[in-house]
Amino acid sequence: MSAHHSRAGYDSAREHLKTQNGIVSQVLWRNPHVFLIWDVKDDTGSLVHWTGEFSSPTTMISEGMSRDTFKAGDPVTVTFMPAKAGTPHGLVIKIVRPDGRVVIDLSERRNLLEQ
Repeated sequence: MSAHHSRAGYDSAREHLKTQNGIVSQVLWRNPHVFLIWDVKDDTGSLVHWTGEFSSPTTMISEGMSRDTFKAGDPVTVTFMPAKAGTPHGLVIKIVRPDGRVVIDLSERRNLLEQ
C-alpha cells in the first residue's frame, strides 16, 4: 500500500504527462483534497469523465484558487500525471483557460515531476 500522500499511483515522468481539452462538469472542494471533474470525448466519440486531484483546499487557496474558480460548463485545458492503472484519473499539474490565462501551474514544483 502506498501512503496517503504518495504519488506512487501516478506516472510522474515529465514525458508521460497528458494534456486534454475538456469541459468542467463538477468541482469537489473538500478535505483532504480538491477534485475537478472534466469531460472529454475519446477516440470513438464517447464521453469520458476525468477526475483530477489537487492538494487540500487550504493549499489550493494559497495557490490562488477558490471554490468558485471553476464552474460547470467552463472549457479548460488540463495537464496532469495520469493514473498508472489506466483509469480516467490524474494528478493535476496545470490548467489553462481558452484565452491562454493560466489558472494554476504546479509544473515547477520541486519533486513533483521526475526529470
